[in-house]
Amino acid sequence: MGEVGWDGSGGRKPAALTGGQQAGGALAGLWVERRDLIWLDEPFAAHGAALRAEMVTLGADLARAGHATVLMVTHEPEDARHIADQVILVAEGQAHPPVKTQQIFDNPPPQLRDYLG
Repeated sequence: MGEVGWDGSGGRKPAALTGGQQAGGALAGLWVERRDLIWLDEPFAAHGAALRAEMVTLGADLARAGHATVLMVTHEPEDARHIADQVILVAEGQAHPPVKTQQIFDNPPPQLRDYLG
């Protein structure tokens, strides 16, 4: 259970776990169910920087290990860089065709360039 931050948690109830342990357990539970498609909507938005980094890494590891398609909505470019093989940019109400993640960050379209600053 170390992958989700539950080392030494034993039989503790969910309320007795840290926020990070609860988040890790919720994320891991998605993969335990063996779904073909997993939808995550801003899954790390409520986490501080350290926990966010842990959860992004966990999400990337679990997605690759589980062989599931993960559709994740995020406003955090670093989440997409770390987890996604491909990105669909939604700008001005329009979804653009999927692009390899590295490609879109190497040569961002104007809307993304403006967002990134």
